[in-house]
Amino acid sequence: MQFIKAKQAYPLLAGVGLALVGVWLWQQVWPPVREVVEPPPVVIPPLPRELAVPPPNPQGQAGTLRVGNRTDRPVRVIVWHRPQSKPGWEANEPMHWDFAPGEGGTGGLILSLPDRQVAVQPGDVVFAFATDGSRVYWGPNVVGETSAPFWDKDRQEWSAILQP
Repeated sequence: MQFIKAKQAYPLLAGVGLALVGVWLWQQVWPPVREVVEPPPVVIPPLPRELAVPPPNPQGQAGTLRVGNRTDRPVRVIVWHRPQSKPGWEANEPMHWDFAPGEGGTGGLILSLPDRQVAVQPGDVVFAFATDGSRVYWGPNVVGETSAPFWDKDRQEWSAILQP
């Protein structure tokens, strides 16, 4: 069963070849314009050179945790509650949140779960690391024992702003 005769094949192949040469010449004379739109860079305003060290939380009270990512990296923040009833490090399920570069900026975002806000208290551990493979990390920070997170007495909450 023959679909095309040999006499018809030559003009057909010549037509396809001529069309391909025509397209090639067209692209040489008027090349297609391909614009790559790059997203704007994340602009983070600089902090002052000297930051006042906030006073420690003398009451050792629990409060919500506010976190901001001032870096140009995606970051995962992990909060692990140290058991308060018994001394030691028993296995508790840690909680984590992912922050995009610059997310939360200078003011930070209050960490929460779908059904409640997360409250931390002295002894809990806050740890953060970059998820881009750069091996950059912050912590581990023990609430109430290390300089971060710090107690914001005006808002009555713990705060941690990640710096580059």
